[in-house]
This record gives sequence, C-alpha cells and structure tokens, in this order.
Amino acid sequence: MSVTDNATKVYLVGAGPGNPCLLSKKAERCIQQADVILYDQLVHPFILQLSRLDAEWVHVGKTPYTKYMRQERINELLVEKAQQYRYVVRLKGGDPAVFGRVAEEVDTLRAHGINFEIVPGITAASAAISQLGRGLTERQVSTNITFTTGHFKDNVENEIDITTLENGGTLAIYMGVKRLPLLMDEIMTKVGIDYPVAVIFNATRPNQHIIGGTVTTIADKIAQLPERPGPGVTIVGEVVRDVEAIKPETNVAPEMVLLTGDRTRCIDVAYDIFEQGGAALIDDRATSALHPSQHDILTAWLEKFNFTSERTIE
Repeated sequence: MSVTDNATKVYLVGAGPGNPCLLSKKAERCIQQADVILYDQLVHPFILQLSRLDAEWVHVGKTPYTKYMRQERINELLVEKAQQYRYVVRLKGGDPAVFGRVAEEVDTLRAHGINFEIVPGITAASAAISQLGRGLTERQVSTNITFTTGHFKDNVENEIDITTLENGGTLAIYMGVKRLPLLMDEIMTKVGIDYPVAVIFNATRPNQHIIGGTVTTIADKIAQLPERPGPGVTIVGEVVRDVEAIKPETNVAPEMVLLTGDRTRCIDVAYDIFEQGGAALIDDRATSALHPSQHDILTAWLEKFNFTSERTIE
C-alpha cells in the first residue's frame, strides 16, 4: 500500500445540476484551488473555468450508452494524481453521494492512505422540483421520498423500489428515461394508481425542458419528442400534479455567449448571463497562459458549441 504525503488531499465535489450559480461556496473554493480536476460529462464547461489557469483538466465523463472510462480506471487516476499533486478535485454532477459511485472512490483513497473530503452538491431531483415551484415532500400530500435509479450495471433489468408510492410518497428516478415504458408499466402493475409524472430534462440549465403526464401517458409523450433533450430525472407522485399548468415556459432559443478577454474579468459577466437564463463560455487562449489540457479542451468546446453572440471584456 502506497501512502501519499499527508498534505495531499482529494476533494470529491458535487457540481450541482449544471447552473454554475447553484454551486456551493465550498465547491467553488475547491475548484479555484485545485491543481488538477477530474470532471464528469454533466459538469457545465464554465464551472471548470473557475479554476486556476495552470490547473490540469482531465475528462473522465461517462456518456450513457456509449463507450466511456471505466470506474476502475477513474479510481486509478485518483491515486496517480494524488501522488503527483497536493490538491486534487474529483468534480461530479449533482451530489457525489447520490448515484455518484462515491463509495468506490472513497474505498480506493482509504486503501492508499490518501486524505479526502466529500463536498455535497444539489442533487438532480431537488433541482428539478424547484423549477415547478414545489417540494419533493408536501404536508398532507407526500411525507416521504425515495431516490432510485432506472439504469443498472450491465443493463440488468432490475425492478425499482416503489414502496414509497404505495405509501403515498414521492418517487424520484435517476437515469431512467430510456427504460421509462418498463418502469411505468411496473408502477401501474404494482400500485394500480395513475399517479402524476414529470420528466425534467437539463434542470436549471437554459435548455431545460419539462414534460408532464401520468404513469399511463408519460412514456408516449416522451417518445413523441423529436429527440431526447438531455439527461432527465423522472418524478412520480402527487407533488407533480398539474405540471403542464404550472411549469415555466421552455426557452426555445437560449442565449449562449462567447466571452473573450481576461478570465477573471469575464467570470463576473458570465455569472450575470447565467442569472438571466443564458449560458456563457470564456475563450482566454490568447490572453492567458493556460495549462495544455485546458487549451486543448477549450478548443474542442469552441468547435462544439453554437454561440448566439460574442463579447470582448476589456
């Protein structure tokens, strides 16, 4: 067993649902101080730009239903980077302790004598329900909640835990959109109640999209979409009643602004854009001495995104 310098520490950080304004202060400080950041697919690119210019960025994201870096390799990278750097950040979407496989990473760090800390983030279900102006629990409506996953290892067709629905509670299903018809059939068969259902895609992001229905109708509604809008969380129960009447309007043309100039000055402008319902990315390749990994990843992002406008920040 190798033991790293006692000054080395790994932070397992929750980046929240995607909107950078919902980062915790602790998460922001960890990103700002990191020597290296190992980040997931669902972390908004701008959040990485809160880091130091010389910080290394390593993409370890898992894109559903495609080839991706295996968890075992991510665990190995955590150890390797902890042996190379003093301040390591493992940046995960949502909350690292909610379907984030944090236990496996903690076990690896403990086995190698590496100091660590878990930094919670806002989980997808909390972010999603906030967009409806409701709560996951509600007095005299729902007094309990279950978080479950609709996607299992090796695509095993496991049943979900619907005990909370049988007791009039709320069920939040993560990573279950692909199996939605099977999941809804299971709920209807076992409970026999056509509960309200909401599927919230890209919760709190500019391209957020919300579909409301019931256990018997929601799968068909999702199937009618021209394409899947992005990662979604499914909430079942009376707390999502009347979703189509209360949901916010979909932003059909969200603003995506490219900011050029000094990163520090651009960050404040970017936060304002996010607060106003848009999104931003900073191109400081010409003005900053970026770590090679940042330069390469930023270049790839700029080729991927379609920007609605550009601003130079003096």
